Amino acid sequence: MIKVAFVIGRLNVGGAEAELIRLARGLDRSRFAPFVVTLQEAGKLARDLGDVELVELGRRRKWCPTTYAALRRVLRERKPDIVQSFLFTENIFCRRIGQGIVVSGLQGSLSDDAETGPSLKLTFERATFDRAAAVISNSEYYRSLYGRLGFDTRKIRVIRSGTAPVAASGSGIRAQFGIRDDEVLITCVARLVERKGHDDLIRAGAGYRLLFVGDGPYARHLTGRGAVLAGPRRDVPEILAASDIVALASRFGEGCPNAVLEAMAAGKPVVAARSGGTPEVVVDGVTGLLVPPQDIDALQAALRTLAADPAKRRAMGAAGLARAELEFGVERLVRAYETAYCELTAARASD
Repeated sequence: MIKVAFVIGRLNVGGAEAELIRLARGLDRSRFAPFVVTLQEAGKLARDLGDVELVELGRRRKWCPTTYAALRRVLRERKPDIVQSFLFTENIFCRRIGQGIVVSGLQGSLSDDAETGPSLKLTFERATFDRAAAVISNSEYYRSLYGRLGFDTRKIRVIRSGTAPVAASGSGIRAQFGIRDDEVLITCVARLVERKGHDDLIRAGAGYRLLFVGDGPYARHLTGRGAVLAGPRRDVPEILAASDIVALASRFGEGCPNAVLEAMAAGKPVVAARSGGTPEVVVDGVTGLLVPPQDIDALQAALRTLAADPAKRRAMGAAGLARAELEFGVERLVRAYETAYCELTAARASD
């Protein structure tokens, strides 16, 4: 039996958090014994863990010595075979502690460093990267980016994120937000931060109904500018079902964006910025339309093309659903991680 510790700050709404839950719940319990450690309070999604054991450290801050010490104590007491972390602070802490076989999620938040130069995060990443037995990237883009930044890509495995179709009707969603059935609804599911490109969507989507799902520090800037701010929601599948187009105008290199995968699984066409790993997910002209980042005219043209053509929207949505089921299923995601964990433990045993 391989004991796996999943380490994350808290289980609030987010791509890494959703992937952790899918993995922890999906692992074959005849071979793996998963448990989850949250550095802070468990968070809103903790209930979705089902019967997976949760260890809640409940610390007020992630990045502080007492949080590090508490995590080290738990890992040394529990002695997991695999320690899987996902985000920056958790990666650094788990690598430094060095308990078990450390598997880190590759840091997409470093993606801007190729253009902007060294950062404190990049310094910590360089100092601890070699302490991980393996690093998991959810896109070839991030793997190649790390190579350009001088990291050893031989230890980076690409396992793309997974999603599953959810039966949803979207009934009543439009009425909640005062959106008529005959209005074209463009939805963006993303954290409200500047680099996600909400400003670009507001400019390009003038004349259509815009619905932004998520929260973040940029909410105040977006208030009163024509888009409906829905805040964080647990009924995202219902919202997507009620939408006509799903858009993601990120100004930085996304990896394998969960928002795009969820849109495809909902059978919706995607309009997205051609950046990072997004072109590895969206097939331009087939499952959606890709445009250059921060190109308002191109973004506006893509939105208008789909808004004016319901048949094209349906065709692209159907193609996206088929691609999501074939290439990005949760079962494929879980089996890929299981293979990685088995190979790493076998290699450690033979040393």
